[in-house]
Amino acid sequence: MSHQAVNSRSPRPSRVHRDDVIDLAHDWFLAGRRVDIQALSRDLKIGRATIYRWFAGREVVLGEVVWRILIDAIERVEARGGELDADRFVSNFGFLAETVRNYQPLERFVADDPEYALRVLTSRYSVVQGRLIEWTVGKLAAMPELSRYPDTSGLAYAVVRLGESFIWSDMITGDPPQPDKATEMVGMLIAGACANSSGRA
Repeated sequence: MSHQAVNSRSPRPSRVHRDDVIDLAHDWFLAGRRVDIQALSRDLKIGRATIYRWFAGREVVLGEVVWRILIDAIERVEARGGELDADRFVSNFGFLAETVRNYQPLERFVADDPEYALRVLTSRYSVVQGRLIEWTVGKLAAMPELSRYPDTSGLAYAVVRLGESFIWSDMITGDPPQPDKATEMVGMLIAGACANSSGRA
């Protein structure tokens, strides 16, 4: 085979990975474009079966997209610094609640299909809720005031579920979103847990 023939070959296309699906879906989500499995498979030139094998379905893909948005917000919260105590945790929770609830792409997602958005954001089968609880467990376990608290996993679950009920109240009860109320209620919950922990000294 001639040197010219070798050089004239088209480069082999790079292999598509799981993260490429989420990267593209994330771009579409931010731009307000519907995230659709068929469209993703067409643009990435992979079969729909591959995406379903990786993520099980559209709901999981969107959950991964939302989690990426939340991670960005969490990193901004944690960049504020300061020792993580009860007051700092509640303050960070409030900042995160306000940031997420007022983020335009998420507002648009919630407005377009509230019932579906609620499943993606708050279902116990959702990657979003599970990872939020896991993140919260880590933060609570690091707080000195809760060093003797017997069930940080249960407390983390309560914090996340309580937050959801006020942050996404427009989808749950039809009431306006209340991230400030979520922060207030979480503050009361954490204060009670801290008192319980100190009483075990």
